[in-house]
Amino acid sequence: MCWGAPGKVLEIDNENKIAKIDFGGVVREALLAIDDVNINDFVMVHAGVIIGKMDPKDVATNLALYSELAEINYREMGLSPEEASSKAMADFKKLLSSLGLDDQNMEGVGKDINEDDEVDTKDKLEIPSNAFKRTYKISLSDTDYLQVMHYTNYFKFCERCQQELLASVGFGYSTLIHKFGRFIPTVETGGKILSPVRLDNEIEVIVWVEEIGRKHVKFRNFVWNKTSNKLAADIYTVGVCTDTSLTESIELPEGFAKALEQFISKPKNN
Repeated sequence: MCWGAPGKVLEIDNENKIAKIDFGGVVREALLAIDDVNINDFVMVHAGVIIGKMDPKDVATNLALYSELAEINYREMGLSPEEASSKAMADFKKLLSSLGLDDQNMEGVGKDINEDDEVDTKDKLEIPSNAFKRTYKISLSDTDYLQVMHYTNYFKFCERCQQELLASVGFGYSTLIHKFGRFIPTVETGGKILSPVRLDNEIEVIVWVEEIGRKHVKFRNFVWNKTSNKLAADIYTVGVCTDTSLTESIELPEGFAKALEQFISKPKNN
């Protein structure tokens, strides 16, 4: 996940296409890649290049994402959830003030960051009692330069847990390929990433089966961040059985659906 940083334009050198940007007390130069940038404008800077203009509300919303990361960091330093939240909010307000913004620019910002979707206690989740679970620790290779897990790796850990579920009932990928001559590639996936996972965080991936047909299987996954005590992602994947040449869909191997019965839990709307 590569993020830009919002800042305020202090000076502009139109001849050399360079501007000085205030990032909340830290001043850096950035290349002008867009037109009509003026002093006191708020801009988005990515990799040292100004890539867009921002209004104050956008700046506050963007900085609130960093505030959430700061709160998690304070928790990891040993502060209570209340202390971490209070300290992160104080830092956030100080940063806004340094950019010439005020509390009016914060109105509604909390709701912009998945406030309605975020789950901060595990007992609020509707987890089937028969779900399969595995715990993993996040390594440096799973994260970006901010040491936040890259969004693609949420899907990677879900797939890993699904494969371990299949292996536990005798239908691991190696068995599917070499014994049955079949493969189950993912053809559809989706979901929401609800809160960040960082380097050295411990996550629990929870997976169950929502649907099995003659040729397909649908998995549902929760990624729970055990370090921050928050739901990090809600993801689903659909796999379709094919031959190993991936030329056509075929029926799932005999006994596959029966073996997965113990992990089936259908959505309530079904």
